[in-house]
Amino acid sequence: MTMTKDSQSPSWVVLKFGGSSVSSREDWNNIVGIIRSKLQEGLKVAVVHSAFKNVTNRLEELAQLAASNAHHELLDELKDYHQDMAEQLKLEPSLLAPWLNSLTKSAKDIVEGGELSSALRAKVVAHGELLSSALGAAFLEQQLAEDNKKTKWLDARDLFISEVETHSNINDQYLNAVCHPRPDHELAEQWSQNYDVVLTQGFIASNEAGETVLLGREGSDTSASYLAALLEAKKLEVWTDVAGMFTTDPNKIADAKKLEQVSYAQAFEMAEAGAKVLHPRCLSTVMPYHIPIEIKNTHQPLESGTLINGEEQNSRWVKAIAIKQQVPVMTLLLGRRGQQPKTLQKVFAIFNEMALGCELLASTKESLVIAVETSNSVHDKHILNDLSVKLAEMCRSVLLSHSAIITLVGCPSSQALWHLLQIDAELPEQWLLLSQTSSDQHLSFLVSDDEALDIVKLLHNHLIQ
Repeated sequence: MTMTKDSQSPSWVVLKFGGSSVSSREDWNNIVGIIRSKLQEGLKVAVVHSAFKNVTNRLEELAQLAASNAHHELLDELKDYHQDMAEQLKLEPSLLAPWLNSLTKSAKDIVEGGELSSALRAKVVAHGELLSSALGAAFLEQQLAEDNKKTKWLDARDLFISEVETHSNINDQYLNAVCHPRPDHELAEQWSQNYDVVLTQGFIASNEAGETVLLGREGSDTSASYLAALLEAKKLEVWTDVAGMFTTDPNKIADAKKLEQVSYAQAFEMAEAGAKVLHPRCLSTVMPYHIPIEIKNTHQPLESGTLINGEEQNSRWVKAIAIKQQVPVMTLLLGRRGQQPKTLQKVFAIFNEMALGCELLASTKESLVIAVETSNSVHDKHILNDLSVKLAEMCRSVLLSHSAIITLVGCPSSQALWHLLQIDAELPEQWLLLSQTSSDQHLSFLVSDDEALDIVKLLHNHLIQ
């Protein structure tokens, strides 16, 4: 039996399953097999469960519709969908009743209030994980009872309490919350004595007032890292629909190669730059405890994945190329006030108020170009129009366009730039913006969205060894 360094208790492994990994009976048969293999190794298993595929987006839409009392048809659709999933897993649909009733009430609260607050939006959207995990836990309990293994459903809102960060706005506090879990050996020991498998939700937590909060889009990765830190787990495994991290997006570039091993720092840079397999906040949580992460494919569980750990090898070559498309770019023509600190302060105050970030930034004497980060929080489709209106109050004009950010990761930026200059092929005539990070391990540039994939293909052919 695998033991921890400090006690005679079994070690924990944390398994995170994304929406694409939990949305069919076949998926769940694979998950049971994966969990059984861990139990046979003498490990205790903690499962982090996402909402079923596309349900989070549908719940966001439901919350918006409820503000005008136009949500009833979508609510019925979501109820039918989850009840169909229960039948597919051969579970009693009545298991869902408490959460379906809660979702109905939350939508009614929005109707009665006449507007959609951040707190109510979080409460509605959280039901995706609560509904799916209720079924997931019941299915595991049913299947693992044959092996005399005990399964326990846990509410993530009891485990993780958010902390209000300096300068955070109300949207971030409810929709992009941050927790700082620490290892709790007493809790890990208590769970070890009572359960073989615990299952909880990704993406959700609570604040000090007991209200539901969200951890930002793709927040289930973050939840898994929080749980791994809490248990000081032997390993965190992220199970998804691809078998690891690749040299570029395999769904867009057929020649992408799987990376067998990546350092924490390189994985962080890739995640920040748009590699969607892992959320960057997940990495910063497990790094201090030296917990390795492995990314694997739920649909092909025997295939090797990508291991992320503290081993870093210096390289003179680019290791990966990340691409992020349809990035909103704001060009602010500020006039003579452009260099005045008060003007810039007002611009960034608006971004903070609207829970938006800046990915890349460039300024001239009279203008400011900002690539807008919208992915970390839950926003409605009107957010960019609202941003333009607010910024127009202090600018001569505001231009909105969409571009792509391409990022070279894995070697010093000066080396990456040197490699770029050696390419004997036609590169884009206009590089809209060039940026490097303080770690000097990535080089980003902004290009036309229409040209982006052709550029990535060209760069991948010349820069990836």
